Amino acid sequence: MLPSLWYGSKNPKYGIYFIRNKKLDWIMMVRRICFFSLMLSLVFFMSGADNVGPLTAEDYYKSGKIKYHKDDYSGAIEDYNKAAELAPDVAKIFGSRGAARRKLGDREGAIADAQKAARLGDKDAQRILRMLDLGW
Repeated sequence: MLPSLWYGSKNPKYGIYFIRNKKLDWIMMVRRICFFSLMLSLVFFMSGADNVGPLTAEDYYKSGKIKYHKDDYSGAIEDYNKAAELAPDVAKIFGSRGAARRKLGDREGAIADAQKAARLGDKDAQRILRMLDLGW
């Protein structure tokens, strides 16, 4: 049997009062953390979270966005390429890949991606191409 977190004594004026046992509080906190982590790992194990399956175009797009914001433009372009293979009709993929190519200095590639995104309906790409007097 575990000792109680509280121990008390009787005060004739106020009745029973309790004082916290701080050492036992710490022990119980550690036990709760261990129990919680065990339960969490069991939930992931039972749900089969390791078998997530193949990545989708949206997964590659999000990964490319993360790499873009970390200034890893070539890694972002690789992820955008994989996303474009899986979903060739999504405008935001080509717009984002064009932005990453522009950051790397590939002007022709950036313009080609912007034109593809504009043809697919990306309003930002259309606006940029209008400013540059380029068609789509």
